[in-house]
Amino acid sequence: MTINESTTVKQNPNMLTTPMDGEIVMMSIKHGKYYSIGKTGVAIWEEVGEGRTVQEIVSRLCERYEVDADVCKRDVIAFVEQMASKEIVLVR
Repeated sequence: MTINESTTVKQNPNMLTTPMDGEIVMMSIKHGKYYSIGKTGVAIWEEVGEGRTVQEIVSRLCERYEVDADVCKRDVIAFVEQMASKEIVLVR
């Protein structure tokens, strides 16, 4: 699936997550694998929540941080693509 501004992203409820030293450590119940995301990823993860479009996530991050919208969009799309490939987030 191609990720773009109108793609809706939500956290996969089958991931067990816990904050740890400014990062989030998670485990896939389905695959039995562990993952960790750093501070930038945590900001995106928090905005994903129960479901938002990529554009909504980008807009909210640009309000919170001093970041160029185009750079933010590129980074959010890359993050979502990587997380979707591991089924950490669900997209539609």
